[in-house]
Amino acid sequence: MENYIITTIYFDGQFWAALIEKNADGVCYTGRYVFGSEPSNPEILHWMIYEFDKVPLLKTDGPVKIRFRKIVDRSEKSLTKSLDAFKESQKAFFEEKKTEKRKKNRESKQALWELKHQKAKEKKNH
Repeated sequence: MENYIITTIYFDGQFWAALIEKNADGVCYTGRYVFGSEPSNPEILHWMIYEFDKVPLLKTDGPVKIRFRKIVDRSEKSLTKSLDAFKESQKAFFEEKKTEKRKKNRESKQALWELKHQKAKEKKNH
């Protein structure tokens, strides 16, 4: 019989974990190590070098299968729909901001014109 070790790193729905399957002289051993958050490549390398051999392995009848649930892919339409809604609300916000700025500019120009006009009248009257 062949001796081998298979390590599978997977996301179990809540945590990232490693499943270790070892076959030594026809006897199967299995162990599991939980990383927690998604491990980076250097973290996996450190784990393989320094902690891999410390993972307890239990004797099993045969290889263990991991059940994978299909990840529900958000449809492209819903993503596009929400993105379009965001763009529309952003566009409305900026249009409103632009309108307010124009109104303020118009009011300030009107106030300046009235002030100039009033000063000119006062000059004529004196």
